[in-house]
Amino acid sequence: MRVVGLPFDFAGLANSLKTLAVFFATITIAYAGFSLATSRSPELREEWKEVIAGVFIGLILLFLAPLIAAQFSGSSYCGG
Repeated sequence: MRVVGLPFDFAGLANSLKTLAVFFATITIAYAGFSLATSRSPELREEWKEVIAGVFIGLILLFLAPLIAAQFSGSSYCGG
């Protein structure tokens, strides 16, 4: 018996989630930058600097993860 299912595009889903992550990262960086620029408290300024650094590290990992996974699995990466 053959099971007929709907084809699912995981690459398209991954690209959509990346786009959503970049959108929210942009909003977070903008808000953190505004808060950093308007804050007078040194403690709050350090917290917002850490938030901005964390967002950039997260974005770097998000875009490097497929390349790293391809290296460990021995396959080629041809994502789009």
